[in-house]
Amino acid sequence: MKNITQVIGKTLLVFLLSNVMVTVYFIYSYSSIIESVNVELIVKIIKQFGLIISIPTTILFVLMDMILIKIIKNIWALYLIRIIAFLGLLYIMCLIFSVYIITSALIDNPLAK
Repeated sequence: MKNITQVIGKTLLVFLLSNVMVTVYFIYSYSSIIESVNVELIVKIIKQFGLIISIPTTILFVLMDMILIKIIKNIWALYLIRIIAFLGLLYIMCLIFSVYIITSALIDNPLAK
């Protein structure tokens, strides 16, 4: 039972952390065109981008972490590899999402006849 609560806790932590990182990234990246940061904007970013990027990142990280815990016995190496893996997965998911957005914009181009 302790193992299940640890997995659920880890899943929630990774999900919230990745969602916060995506939201902060979008606010920072587009700060020049944003008039003001308010709750509506944050909720909109979370709904449109945060959930789409955070859910696959969380699932892949938790599955990969279960394997890493069995393989790596050194604690500091495990934490270092976890951080690198999390940031790498988040980056890959952002790239995949960006490619999806670009291709859907090209297919649904309103200027094309």
